[in-house]
Amino acid sequence: MIEIEVHWQRLIFAGKAAYLVSANDVTNQRQAAIAARESEDRYRELFENANDIIYTIDLAGNFTSLNQTGERLTGYSRAEALRMNLTEVVAPEQLGFVRENLARKIQSNDISSVYDTEIITKSGKRLPLELSSRLIYWDGKPIGVQGIARDITERKQVQGALAQQADRAALINRISQAVRRTLDVSEVFETAVRELGRHLEVDRCSLYMKDEKAGRVTNAAEYHVPDVEPAGTDFDLARVKSLTDSMEKHGVMAFDDVAADGRIRDLYRGIVKQDVKSIMYVGVTVGNELLGAFALSTTRQLRHWSEADIEVARAAADQSGIAIRQARLYQKAAATSMREVLVNKLSAAIRASLSLTDVLDTAARELGQALHASRVRVRLYHATGEESSAEREYVAPGSESSSRDDVKYERRLREYFLRSQTPLVIDDTAQKVPAELADCLRANADRTGVRSRIDCPLTVNGEFRGVISIHQSEGVRRWTEDEILLVESVAAQLATGVAQAELFEIVARAKKEWESTFDAMSDGIFIFDKAGRLIRVNRAGAAMENTQARSLLGHQCCDILRTDAETVVCVVEQAIRQSERINVEVVPQHAKRPILVTVEPVLDERNQTVGAVCTARDLSELRQAEAVAREGQSLLKNILESAREAIYAINPDGHYKWCNQAMLEMTGYQLDEIIGHHFIERTHEDDYEVRRIHFSASLAGEPQTYESRYIARDGSVRYAQVNSAPIIVDGETTGVLGIAHDVTEQKQERERAARADKLRALGQLASGVAHDFNNSLAAILGRAQLILRRVKDEDLIRSLGIIVTSAEDAAATVRRIQTFARKSLASELELLDVGGLLRDAIEITRTRWENEARAGGLNIEVTLDAEDGMLTLGNASELREVFVNLIVNAVDAMPQGGELSICCERKLNRLRLRFTDTGAGMKEEVRERVFEPFYTTKGVQGTGLGLAVSYGIIERHDGSISVESRLGAGTTFFIDLPVAEPRESGASESSSGEQTPSLSVLVVDDEEFVRDTLAEMLEDLDHKVVTASGGRDALAKLTSDDFDLVFTDLAMPEMDGWETAREIRKHKPELPVVLVTGYGATAQAPSGESDLVAGIIGKPFDFDQVTGTIARVVGEGL
Repeated sequence: MIEIEVHWQRLIFAGKAAYLVSANDVTNQRQAAIAARESEDRYRELFENANDIIYTIDLAGNFTSLNQTGERLTGYSRAEALRMNLTEVVAPEQLGFVRENLARKIQSNDISSVYDTEIITKSGKRLPLELSSRLIYWDGKPIGVQGIARDITERKQVQGALAQQADRAALINRISQAVRRTLDVSEVFETAVRELGRHLEVDRCSLYMKDEKAGRVTNAAEYHVPDVEPAGTDFDLARVKSLTDSMEKHGVMAFDDVAADGRIRDLYRGIVKQDVKSIMYVGVTVGNELLGAFALSTTRQLRHWSEADIEVARAAADQSGIAIRQARLYQKAAATSMREVLVNKLSAAIRASLSLTDVLDTAARELGQALHASRVRVRLYHATGEESSAEREYVAPGSESSSRDDVKYERRLREYFLRSQTPLVIDDTAQKVPAELADCLRANADRTGVRSRIDCPLTVNGEFRGVISIHQSEGVRRWTEDEILLVESVAAQLATGVAQAELFEIVARAKKEWESTFDAMSDGIFIFDKAGRLIRVNRAGAAMENTQARSLLGHQCCDILRTDAETVVCVVEQAIRQSERINVEVVPQHAKRPILVTVEPVLDERNQTVGAVCTARDLSELRQAEAVAREGQSLLKNILESAREAIYAINPDGHYKWCNQAMLEMTGYQLDEIIGHHFIERTHEDDYEVRRIHFSASLAGEPQTYESRYIARDGSVRYAQVNSAPIIVDGETTGVLGIAHDVTEQKQERERAARADKLRALGQLASGVAHDFNNSLAAILGRAQLILRRVKDEDLIRSLGIIVTSAEDAAATVRRIQTFARKSLASELELLDVGGLLRDAIEITRTRWENEARAGGLNIEVTLDAEDGMLTLGNASELREVFVNLIVNAVDAMPQGGELSICCERKLNRLRLRFTDTGAGMKEEVRERVFEPFYTTKGVQGTGLGLAVSYGIIERHDGSISVESRLGAGTTFFIDLPVAEPRESGASESSSGEQTPSLSVLVVDDEEFVRDTLAEMLEDLDHKVVTASGGRDALAKLTSDDFDLVFTDLAMPEMDGWETAREIRKHKPELPVVLVTGYGATAQAPSGESDLVAGIIGKPFDFDQVTGTIARVVGEGL
C-alpha cells in the first residue's frame, strides 16, 4: 500500500474546461513524519517522568524547558522557570564556578560534563545537585545546553556523617591515648575537656566530680574560650541533688534554652553562670556508679544539642570513666602494696623484738610516715582496768607534740570502743562527729588543734586493749578508704604483736615460776638425755643422793638411785629404749627407804624418744596424794594429733577453731572446710536441735555424751558417738572440746544383727507354724489329687481342681514365710549373670512403670548400666524377686513420674548394685525400719514382707543390702554380692521318666491323716504299702517284712526322721530312705551325714513329686 498526494487544476483549453492533475508518491514522507511524532512523544514521556531534573537553557543561561521533577524539587512552576536565568537559582558561592564551566563548555565545544553544585529553591532551602550537561547543536552550531540534575542530599548527608564520625573517632583517640599514657586522672580530665570543648565548639566545658564523703561537688578540669569566665569550682552536693538524680536515671541532660527551661530554673538561679545560654550535662560512670559529669555550655548564642553532640560527649565520658577505673585500680594496688610493706615492717619488728615498747614505736613511726600525718599515738590499756599500760607517739617534722588527751575524753573514747569496735573516722572535727562524743571531741580539738583524726581500736583476742590515734593538724583531711584499711591492717598486726609480747611475758613468768616450783617440789625430779646422762635435777632429787645438784649433772642414769641388788635393770635405759612409761619400787643405797620411781620417756614432734623424766617419791607421800602430771604443749598436741578419735574445739559462737587429723580423716573434709565453719553446717538436719541443746549444755559446764548424725564430704550420712565438755581458761568458758568416734559401721552392724535376729525369730516361729500348715496341706492336696484320679464328674473335677490350686497357693505362701530363717545350700546355687537378671526384672515390671504410668499421664524412665559377665552364685528366682521388688517400690515412690537408674559394677571381688530413684525420699525413722518384717508405708495395700524377704534373700547369698534416702531427694538402695568366676558346665542331670516297678513301701508318720494320704497315693501308683505311726513302730516292722523303700516324717515324737533313718541304715544300709518334712525340701542333714537319706520331699506333696522322687531314688539304686 502506498500513499499518493494528488493536485488538480481546472483549465479552459480551446473553450473547453479541462483539468490538470499531478500525483506524487508521499509514502516515505508520511512514514518519516509519523516516526518523528512518535520519537517526540517518547522523549516527552521520558522528559516528564524522569526522577532527575531535566532542563534546557539557551547560551545566555535562560531556561527554555523544565520537567515535572524540576518543578517539584525547585518549587518553581514551568512558567516561572521559563522567565528565569540560571544565575537566579545557583547558590551565590557556586555562581562563578557555574558561569566559568558554561563558558568553557561553549568555547571548547565540550559536549558533556559532570560536576556538583547547589541551588536555592523557591522556599530558600539549599539543594545539592550532581549536574550533567551537554551542548545542543543546530546546523552544526551550539544553540543551548541540556542538563540533567540529580538530588544528592542523602549522599551529602552520609558524607557529612562519615566526616563527623572520623572527627569523633579522632577526638576519642586523643582522649584514649591520654588514658593509656598516664594514670594521672587530672591529665586525662584536662585532655578530655579541652578536646571535647574544641570539637563541639562550645564556650565552656567543665568536668565536675562528686565527693560523697565530703558532700561536695568539685570542678576537676575546665576548658573555656578566651573572654569567657570560668565556671564555679566547689559547691554542696545537696544543692544539685535533683540534677544528680536525673543524671543517674538518664545519663544525659540537655537544655537548649537555659533561661526558659523550667527543669533547670533552680540551678540557673543559684549555680549556673548567668551568661549561660545552652548547657548539656553528660554523666561519667564506673559500672552503675555516677562519679561526675561533663558540663558543656554556650554563652553567646542558643544551641540545639544534636544526637551527634550527645554521642560525642558520651564517648568522652566513657573514656573518662575508664581513666577513673584504671586510676582506682592503681590507687588500690598502690595502697595494698603500701599496706603490705607496712605490715611486713611491723611483722619484722615484732619478730625481731619481743619488747612491747619497741613494737609500739615501730607501729607509730611507720604509720605516721605512710599517712603523712601530723601525729600518731598508740595507747594501750590493761586487760582488767582503764589505766594506760603503755603509750608511744610519732610526731612528723614541722609538727608539734600535743599533750595527752584529757582523761574525760579518753574515758568516753574507751566506752565508745567497748560498744563498737569499728574505727572512728572524722574528716572535720568542726563538722560531722558522733553525737555521743561531740562535746568532748570538739573541746579536745580546740585544745590540741586537731582538724581531722582517725581513732582505731586495738582488739586482742576479742577484747578491747587500746587505741591508735592519727591526727592531722595542718587542715581538714578527707580520709580515703585505703587509708582507713591501712590503719585497720596496722591495728590487726599490732594486736598480734601485743598478744605475742604479752604471751612472751607470760611464758617468761611461767618459766620462772616453773623453775621455782621445780626446786620447791618435794619429789625428786631427774631429767636424762637420750644417752641416759643426767642434765637436770631438783633439790629434793639431790637430797636423795645426799649431795648437791650441781655435782650430779653428767652422771649416768645407772648411777642415780642405785640399789644394792646386782641384777636390777636400769629402768631409765629401759624406758628410753622401749619408749614407754615404767613404774618401779626401789630402795636406793643413799635413801635407805622405799622410793616409787616413775620414768616417763620424752618424745619430740616426730614421736621419737629424746630423753626421760624420772620422778622419785617417798611411798608414804605417794599413798597420801596422787601426783599431778604436767604435759607440755608440744606433748599435748602430739597426743591429740596421734589420737584415733576425732578431737575438735568449737568457740562459743559454734564455729570450729581447731581439729586433729583424725577429724579430717573421719569426715573427709579439708582443714579449711572445717575451721571457721559452724558445726551445724556438718550436722544432719534432723539433729540440728539435739546438737544445739548439747552444745549449750556443754557451754554451761555440763559434760555431754550423745549420738549424732553428720554429713561427710561425699554427702553420706554417718553416725558419731560424741563426748563434749567445756573448755575453761582462767575460770572462763572459751568454747567446747569434743571427742567423736564414728560408729556408723557399728550401728549398721547392730541394725543388721537386730534385723537378722528379728528375721531369725520370725523364721523360727514361721517354721513351726509352716510345719503344721504343711501337714494339713499335705492331707488336703493329697486327698484332692486322689479323688481327682478316681472321679469322672466334670463339676466335681473342677471343684477338686480349685482345691488343689488353693492348696498349692497356700503352700507357696508358707514357703515364702519359711525363707526368713532358711540358709541357701550350695547345691541350690547356680552361676548367674546379674546383668541378665536385672534386664529380666525390668522387662517383668515394664507394664507397671511404662504402660500403666503412661496411661495415668506419667513419664517414668528406667535406665540400666550393667555389662555382661557380672557373675555371682545364687538362686535366680530369688534374686529376680529382689530386683522386681526394688523396681516396683521405686515406681511407687515416684507418683509424679521420674527416673530410676540401675547400675551394676565390679569392685575387686564384689558386685556393687545401685538402684537410685528421683522420688519423694524417706524420713530417717522410715529408713531405719524399712527392712523390718510387716512394716509398711503403703497401708492396707502392703504386706510389709517385700523388703524383709529381700533382706533375707541377700543375706543368704552372702551379700548385704542397705539404703540411703533424704526426704525430697530420692532414695538409693545398695546391694553387695560376691563375685563368682565362670566355670565349665558339667553334664546336665537327667531325670528318669520311666515307670517304676511296683515296690514294697513303708510309710512312717505320727500324723494319721498325712500317713494315710501318702499311703493311698502310693497304692494308687500300684505300690504295696505298710504304715507305721513312729520310728520305733517302723523298726519293729522292718524286722518282720522286707521293704524296697521307706518314707518317714521328720518331726515325730520320741524318734525323729533323722534318728529313724540312722537306725534303718544300721540294720539295712542298702534300704533307701526318703524324708518327708513340713519344714520344706531344703532341710539339711546333720553334720557329717549328708548321705543319711536318699531324698527329701516337702509337704504338701503331689503325685508328680512322689512319682519323681521314687523314680530318682530307685534309679540311683540300680
